[in-house]
This record gives sequence, C-alpha cells and structure tokens, in this order.
Amino acid sequence: PPPPPPPVSPLSPSEQKLKGEAYQRLQDLLKKRRFARAIALVEGLALRLPQDAEVRQWQAIAYQAWGRQLIRQGQPAKGKIYLKKALRTDPHNRALVAEIAEEFRRLGQLV
Repeated sequence: PPPPPPPVSPLSPSEQKLKGEAYQRLQDLLKKRRFARAIALVEGLALRLPQDAEVRQWQAIAYQAWGRQLIRQGQPAKGKIYLKKALRTDPHNRALVAEIAEEFRRLGQLV
C-alpha cells in the first residue's frame, strides 16, 4: 500500500489569528455581496495557507456565490467559469458539487 500522507502541520498562533480574522472578514463581504473582494481575500489566504482544507472550502464557496450572482445578472458564461472554479477548488465537497450540478441543470433549462 502507498505510504500515508505526511501529517499536516498545525497552524502557528499567528496563522490561526490570521485565519480567524480572514474568516470574519469573508463572512462580512459575502453578506454584503462584495464577491470580488471576498475572492481576493480568500485567494490571498489560500496562498498563505495552501494546505488548509477549510480555506479551500471557503474559496470554493466564494467562487460559487460569485458565479450565482453573475448568472442572476444575466452573465451565464462568466457565472459558469466561477462555478467550475468552485468545483476544481473543492471537488470532494458533496454538498457543493450537488448545488453546482443543480445550478447547471437550471442553466440548461434557461438556454
């Protein structure tokens, strides 16, 4: 059998603080529908904490939210790009995959 993956090193106190503050800011940005800013924030955090699965999940959620907004604004081609990006970012998140599949089904019916 293949060797187990290397253990993920825990975050340092400063990284934990950064992550916590970024999460609060991300929630605020998403609530205010400031998706471009939310994506910039979470992409920066993902560069800083590349092994953090939770950060990847937040990143996928931000992409999904922006994709949906673009579709609502009549920009389905751009929206699809972000929905696909969300799937690539967090492909093992079953709930996310199901929601995006439903979004694509709806889009198929709109065309």
